Amino acid sequence: MVKKLLALALLIVLAGCASPASNGAEPVNSPSSQSGNAAAPAEKYTVSIVFPGDATTDATNRVAEKATALIGEKLGVSISLIRIGYGSFQQEVNLMLSSGEKLDLMPNFTFNVSSAANSGQILPLADLLAVNGKEMLEQIPEGDWECATVNGVIYAVPNNKEKAMGFGIAMVKSVLDSTGVDLSKVKSESDLTELFRKVKELYPDMYPLVSDNGEMGYLLYARDELGGDYGMLLDQAFSGGEAKVVNWLESEPYRKLIEQRYEWAQEGIILPDASTNTENAYSLMAAGRGFSYFTNTKPGIEGEWERKSGVPMTVYEVVPPFSTTSGVANQWFIAHNSIQPAKAMQVLNEMYINSELEDTFVNGLEGEHFIYDKANGVIDYPEGVDASNTTYSSVAWAWLNELITTPWASDGKDIWTETVAFNKSARNSLAKGFMWDNFNVLNEIAACNNVKAKYQMALECGMLDPDEALPKYLQELKDAGVDAIIAEKQKQLDAWLAE
Repeated sequence: MVKKLLALALLIVLAGCASPASNGAEPVNSPSSQSGNAAAPAEKYTVSIVFPGDATTDATNRVAEKATALIGEKLGVSISLIRIGYGSFQQEVNLMLSSGEKLDLMPNFTFNVSSAANSGQILPLADLLAVNGKEMLEQIPEGDWECATVNGVIYAVPNNKEKAMGFGIAMVKSVLDSTGVDLSKVKSESDLTELFRKVKELYPDMYPLVSDNGEMGYLLYARDELGGDYGMLLDQAFSGGEAKVVNWLESEPYRKLIEQRYEWAQEGIILPDASTNTENAYSLMAAGRGFSYFTNTKPGIEGEWERKSGVPMTVYEVVPPFSTTSGVANQWFIAHNSIQPAKAMQVLNEMYINSELEDTFVNGLEGEHFIYDKANGVIDYPEGVDASNTTYSSVAWAWLNELITTPWASDGKDIWTETVAFNKSARNSLAKGFMWDNFNVLNEIAACNNVKAKYQMALECGMLDPDEALPKYLQELKDAGVDAIIAEKQKQLDAWLAE
């Protein structure tokens, strides 16, 4: 259905019946102005891109220059790239969006497509895709487009990456090996207590479990978040159970998880003041201060952790892969303050199909940020460079199409084949494809988010006693309107299932 609507949009645009000014759609290489019968030389339009993660300004600028050299003449553009730290990304991008500062492209890191669309922060893309993003339109599956659609309108381009997730734990390999603990017995978070106690005994100066910039948000339990905000399907979503939307925060599984974390914190297993920690988990491991962190699982996750921490890692999967709409939640937007959205869409299209361009955005500059092992078809760090000192960190999963980039040696040359197999192996939620539209409850969501900021990170890091804090948290959520959000989500899900 989505592609039929886009095909119709293409016919309308080509027939001249649609107004390109409505969202900036224009064919590639169309002249922007004319003088008499001759087209005036067009100045290159600068496509401004923001992206999360650590990088120096100098390295980022030179990556943008390389990207411009690759596609500038073809598209009539130059590239401006800004890297923003993870912790400040949402705040700084919100300021850019609200102030009217020029911005063209952004990943949805910390942003939700429904909220961004309903608040007018991002542009609808149908006409732009039909004219300037045809290769992406043809290559991205129908189901993925549905996961980027709000009220029948496409607002995002889905990333090409793993589209399922599992949950597990990332551990420093040498420390794990020294404990002699058999991980095959670990089926839940509580089963890790023996391991953590052993680490604490053998390495008294190391914290068995750490947070990542104040978060420990991966809880080892499969659930379908139904597009974010509040209200989820629990594990019955993957076994053909009832499609009943519940408040995860008042569920028995959630209570057990945070009770366990509080017990660990009381034992000194969790990093003190974990919810206010401002360091990355991998930097704590690199410094010998941390042993483990909960993580998503996917092909290549061990290599990713090793590149970040600089030490050999073991990732053990506790929750096997499952697939929801959120599995396609990594997406790219065109900001509402883009001056030439058609040019922005052309760059997005190149990012999806041009492997040299995407390699540049993802991995930086050859010889400085990586070296190419042509014989094995992989890349690695140059001598003397690692995750701790590179001037341009690789955050492949947040770029548009990591599956066309060169694999890292630590992942192996078959990583992308393994990723496709991983996607196919996942259990599908009965609500996969459902898109939550939060427009009717935006006020309630804002009020609930204020409550969430007071409690959730501290509870999930074991910093608050659940017996005291959880009842207050749940009551304040109810007062803020969480039940109205859940009722609205249930209503929309029921209608979607009925269709």
